[in-house]
Amino acid sequence: MPTVAIFGGGGLVSQCASYDLAADPSIDSILVADIDGRNARAVARKTNLICGKRKATAVTADVRKFRSACEAIEGADIIINGVQYDLNLQVMEIALKSGADYLDFGGLYWMTKRQLKYNLRFRKAGLLAVVGMGAEPGISGIMARELCDRLDSVETIKIRDAWRDYTKGVPPFFVTWSIQTLMDEYTMPGEVLEDGRIRNFKPLGLNEEYDFPEPVGKTTVYSTRHSEIATFPESFREKGVKNVNWMEGGPGFLEQKLLADAGFGDSRPLKIGRAEVSPRRFLAELLKRRGALGYPHGSVPDSFECLAVETVGKREGRAVSERRTCIFPSRPDWGLGAAEYSVGVPGAIAARLIMSGTVGKTGVLPPEIVFAPEQFYRELERRNFILSAVEDRTHSV
Repeated sequence: MPTVAIFGGGGLVSQCASYDLAADPSIDSILVADIDGRNARAVARKTNLICGKRKATAVTADVRKFRSACEAIEGADIIINGVQYDLNLQVMEIALKSGADYLDFGGLYWMTKRQLKYNLRFRKAGLLAVVGMGAEPGISGIMARELCDRLDSVETIKIRDAWRDYTKGVPPFFVTWSIQTLMDEYTMPGEVLEDGRIRNFKPLGLNEEYDFPEPVGKTTVYSTRHSEIATFPESFREKGVKNVNWMEGGPGFLEQKLLADAGFGDSRPLKIGRAEVSPRRFLAELLKRRGALGYPHGSVPDSFECLAVETVGKREGRAVSERRTCIFPSRPDWGLGAAEYSVGVPGAIAARLIMSGTVGKTGVLPPEIVFAPEQFYRELERRNFILSAVEDRTHSV
């Protein structure tokens, strides 16, 4: 029976993957690997409580220490990579050495581009690496595949994301996502595919008001660097796609951008007296000390996130625009919100499908190339993700 190793297993997103896999009788064991052994042990204990038996084991592992990391997950059939995305290549090397399939939650465009260059190495090893298998990227690619397959040709793909948090008793400022990744989105230039060419723009340089279904509703969304732009142009080349763009927004988004603009997104060391620390690291440690990383203990998460994917193209010579949306719920019994649940759980679903042997692909590939939409949708709906019917929006073309 298969073994799953989860690097960064003590993180908020990785917890969701571990808890979801716990209930699957086809999974024999889960290795919760984290640089922080205390976090790993806490997640392993909760995983075992969920499944009612000892299925998860905590291991202390630093992916930057290649040999010991390989030893820590020896025997794993697949690696779910939940560490900070700039370490993705190190974890891919561990997967190749260990003979394990691989998936991660995203590479923020520039890292994804580097990961795709490992395609031949994974193919020669007979292994599959899925890059960007969370919500966005991840579900966004699978929805785009379905919508593009419905058209004879595709001109434009739009990906939009927004959220609302109704949780009571939380502080006025807290984050439910990696502060390191957020600061990268707020400080790095972004990309869109426009008229067949990649165009760069400053962070949040483009914006629009977008009408999401309730309970999210109308939200101003902004362009940031994102991984779909690294894979969609090639994945949907046969459809003739010329434009791909991503935007996101919601409560707290601009406030976090203000922190980046004030200098807290800077990763360069700042000397204060005899000490040196980067503003970004200082911010992360400060939020951690104030209990502002994740939901406070005792709170009951009540949040929602909504993904919308739109395509514009032609069917039988007629201009057509279609959209599908997916609403991601929170998971209050796990103490986790929509942001974490919507990323960790798709990773767990993907790991199951890969281990089942039904995927039949090798190499380094994005989700839109690997997974059949209808099969994936069934798994999402079993976990209370709400998928709309495909909407005809041709009138707006």
